[in-house]
Amino acid sequence: MESELDNLNSLGDFLKVLPEKLEQTPYDYTVYTQWIELLRAGGDIDSLRTARQCMYGYLAVTSDLFLEWIADEESLPQALSDESVLKHIIGLYEMAVRERMSIIMWQRYVDFAAGLSNSRDEEIRAAAVAAFGREDYVIAILRQGVEATGAHYLQSQALWMQYCDYILHQINKAEGSQKDELVEQLQSVFIERLAQPHTGVDETFTMYSEFTTRHNAATYEQQMVDANKIVSVTRGQSVQRNAFEDRLVESEGSWAEYSRYISGLAADNTTQPAEICMLYERALVTSCYSPEVWSEYGAYVAGAFDDTQVALDVTYRGLRNCPWSGRLWAQCVRFAYAHEGYELASRVYARATDTHAVSYSMVEYGLLAVAWLAVTRADPGCDDEMLLDTCDQCVDVAYKLDPSTADPVLYFERCCTSTAANAKNGTERARKLWTRICKARRFCTEAWVLSAEFEAAHGSAQSARSVFRHAAQRKLDNPERLFDAWLALENTSGELVDIDAAERIVCEQRRVILRRAERAHTMAGPAQSEVVLPVKRQRSVTPEATTADQSTPVDHSTPADSAQAQSTKSDSAHPADQPRVTTVFISSLPRTFTSADVEAFLGGPTQATNISMQIDKAGEFHGRATASMQSASALIAALDKNNTVVDGHHISVHIYKQHAKPVETTVAVRGFAANATNKQIAEIAKPAGTVVRVRRNQSGDTAFVVMHSYGDAVRAEAALNGCVLDECTLDASIVKSGRAATAKQKDAKEASVTSLAPRKVARRPAKKVGVLKTAPAQEPSSASTEAKSNAEFRQLFLGSDSKP
Repeated sequence: MESELDNLNSLGDFLKVLPEKLEQTPYDYTVYTQWIELLRAGGDIDSLRTARQCMYGYLAVTSDLFLEWIADEESLPQALSDESVLKHIIGLYEMAVRERMSIIMWQRYVDFAAGLSNSRDEEIRAAAVAAFGREDYVIAILRQGVEATGAHYLQSQALWMQYCDYILHQINKAEGSQKDELVEQLQSVFIERLAQPHTGVDETFTMYSEFTTRHNAATYEQQMVDANKIVSVTRGQSVQRNAFEDRLVESEGSWAEYSRYISGLAADNTTQPAEICMLYERALVTSCYSPEVWSEYGAYVAGAFDDTQVALDVTYRGLRNCPWSGRLWAQCVRFAYAHEGYELASRVYARATDTHAVSYSMVEYGLLAVAWLAVTRADPGCDDEMLLDTCDQCVDVAYKLDPSTADPVLYFERCCTSTAANAKNGTERARKLWTRICKARRFCTEAWVLSAEFEAAHGSAQSARSVFRHAAQRKLDNPERLFDAWLALENTSGELVDIDAAERIVCEQRRVILRRAERAHTMAGPAQSEVVLPVKRQRSVTPEATTADQSTPVDHSTPADSAQAQSTKSDSAHPADQPRVTTVFISSLPRTFTSADVEAFLGGPTQATNISMQIDKAGEFHGRATASMQSASALIAALDKNNTVVDGHHISVHIYKQHAKPVETTVAVRGFAANATNKQIAEIAKPAGTVVRVRRNQSGDTAFVVMHSYGDAVRAEAALNGCVLDECTLDASIVKSGRAATAKQKDAKEASVTSLAPRKVARRPAKKVGVLKTAPAQEPSSASTEAKSNAEFRQLFLGSDSKP
């Protein structure tokens, strides 16, 4: 921002970009200071005044900037003799002393008023009286200054003495009853000052003694006795404050030491609220950009004074210093409602959202939204439907912000959904809110747990259980928190079968998490050209079983196996038995991405190759692609990019798992009438799954129903077997030879064997070829390997002994 504005060489160029800058960042201090600097150089006093007022509306103005502002106004021709200009200058002094507690600024204000009063120019004196609206404006300003700064333990004495000297000067000029009134007034001023702890208490007591001797000699002794009682208490209080002041000096005015100072004085019932407020003001001199100090100050003022305007003024000042604080905006909304009601609170909320003050953080906006919901709920003019709409609107605004700034404990979400649930007919709206929250924060364990707890409280145990089951399948940031909450729910309100089911799922998910951790540990090891994932070796029972099932790994590990034992076993496995993983699957990509964009996202052509963009029949890209990684380090780097945000999309990167296609399985059906059709048989099998085709053998007494998968075939067998068709009872069975041949084809494919005919012959049932099951294996004869006709192979496949 600063370098960009520095490149603008003229006021005209600056003014062209100014509206856009102020709309985007109305709280940018640099924009205002450079705007004011350029206008001062140009000499346009009206525009300069507008710029400064605009800055004061959003940000705190320092004492130096106020003095510069006042000096520019005083430099105008006939400024002090022009009543309108003089009123403006007086208003600037009033703004400056309210903005920050500054003894120096009060002294400048008093000196300015005294200068007007002592001016030799009659026109200036008349304009001053008209601008202030009173003739005794000097003593009035002095009284205001003493009231505002008198609680300052170290620096208030100088301005107070100036106030006393002014009254003494008036006493010396007055006569009669007017003089008596002034003497009585000054005496009460002395008594108030003696009761107020300050470093010059002894000096004040000496001045009071001299004043009493001169103006109240007749009652001197009694007045001094009363004064001594007051001073003795004040001196005791000063001892305590001196200790705190010494520690402040040692800590260089740290807020922690000021906080201890405030706590120590607040514990004393004799401490006046003005003194506590003064300590907050002193702390803010060095901690003005600390929202915690402003918030604590506002809370104290709200409790110490009945006037809500005082607390609201403190919060307004805090927002001009810390406009980024959602905590201060929330406090301002509440104080505004307490002061003037819903209308003023709504204006404060609108200002915060319209100026993007807290749009940088979901946490900060959440604090503001919670206060706004509380005000909406408390206002008698807002019904339940309006409250529910407010909940939806707040969630809409919050979840358009950066998700990385979300609150890990979901304070805003809990308040919002609880408010909706407590409204009339709001349970379903609250449920929709939780669904949206869990979808947006799908990796946040706390969101899922709170959603399940909501279902348990407002829905049913079954709905809460469904949320837990769904969440357990995700890669959460704290899965153990979810498991504990789920088991706690089941053990307090579930049946034994529910507890057992939950424990099984939890144990399985823990094993999944362990395997993920082991895989990540393996991939983080020494760099290899390709990453290999460990597989568990099978344990063969017999040599025949080894030969028949060599392609199927069997897991004989137990949950008690340690991670070290598993790691050792995987390391000892032969490389030929370990699957090689080089392909990744990328989803949730922006639909504008091309293969070049995917390649660049994965690290460039040296890291990723064979980019495959998945498109639908219409040729549209739906955000999914696969890519082959060149090395182990490239694969690890790609997996590390999982959940990366690109153009608002949370991109998912995982190892590509190619799913096996279902194997068609045949069911043989016999026992039907000669006039039964294939269509009738297919209609019986259709409810069991997908029927690929139905065909018969040459003799026509057996129908072969080809199902889409083995599972469909099992269900079709159950549906067909025993079914009555045209008064005939069907007999159905899965064709074992066909399934074995299919399984052998799968094994042969994995072993890269192209010749399937010898294996089909060798896999025929023993009774078909006249060989005993217990007989030793024979070498294939020349007859068994000679060429066979297509009809013979067809009969082998169908498992029939009949010849064509």
